[in-house]
Amino acid sequence: MSTDTIEVRTPRGTMPVRIHRPDADKSAPVVLLYMDAPGIRPALHEHAERLAGMGYTAVLPDLYYAIDPAERPDVERLKARDPEEFKRMAGVVARIKDDEVIEDTRLLLAMLPDRPTGPWGCVGFCMGGRFGLRAAETFGGEVAAASLLHPARLVTDEPDSPHLSVDRIEGALYLGYGENDHVTPPSTIPPLRDRLEQHGVEHRIDVLPGAEHGFTMPGMPAYHRDAAQRAWAGTLALLRERLA
Repeated sequence: MSTDTIEVRTPRGTMPVRIHRPDADKSAPVVLLYMDAPGIRPALHEHAERLAGMGYTAVLPDLYYAIDPAERPDVERLKARDPEEFKRMAGVVARIKDDEVIEDTRLLLAMLPDRPTGPWGCVGFCMGGRFGLRAAETFGGEVAAASLLHPARLVTDEPDSPHLSVDRIEGALYLGYGENDHVTPPSTIPPLRDRLEQHGVEHRIDVLPGAEHGFTMPGMPAYHRDAAQRAWAGTLALLRERLA
């Protein structure tokens, strides 16, 4: 396995992007990881390494690149379940706009060295789940597979709620929700499922027993080993099926 970091120039600054390749295989299909709200840390690099180990070029951009490091979430305080830090993190997340992430994704893909031809996939965690759905909607047939794990704000009361645009998706989705997710409770699933079924979007939805929001992230209080393994099994099955 090889790793490299590139810097992508955007209208908002310079975005660091870590690339994990399986044994320097330049032909491996691209899977882009959209980070969760706490930000880039070892757990996300471990997820990228897992994907590289399964034969994919795992691409991990730092979506907080335009935010001063001193303003970013404090992971240690989040681990301690500090309510004030969670509140502060929500303010940081609100500064990350969907259209800017999609623009950054376009720029990243254009700069990705030795990018193989053909469709790509993505895995989005928490707020990254929303970005993954937006990517599937925006890029159409370019995104063959999108896995959205403990996703946030897929269904909202806003007129541009992501679930209202699923008719634009040409790929397939896997969605893994925690049974006890207080951020995105399972009660938000039916409106999304109805839209997916209405428009014939291939999808699989798992509600994982006992799991809270953030269940895929080792080192965090919500990590749930069994739920994470099941969600990763669903994710990898989708990638195997949809990415050559």
